[in-house]
Amino acid sequence: MSPPMSSSPTPTQPRGIGRTIALISAGMSLTCAILTLGLAFWFWKSHGIAHVYTSSLLATTFFFASAAVVLRAMSKRQAPLPPEEKTT
Repeated sequence: MSPPMSSSPTPTQPRGIGRTIALISAGMSLTCAILTLGLAFWFWKSHGIAHVYTSSLLATTFFFASAAVVLRAMSKRQAPLPPEEKTT
């Protein structure tokens, strides 16, 4: 019999609690980015692009989206390190 198929080409370590928290935080940050983007568009249509709230909401959207990308990268599983070669 052949071994079971894996979706990953290399074996990965299980995700620890820190990486799980980072993944959940990335999802929450992305949700906040989508909400602030919608609010920024609403302020843009109602108050104009020159209003201070509109530009602040666009900057907040950029912050949340950037944080989501970084947190997602931190939460990725990593392949195990190869064994060390002893040279003596």
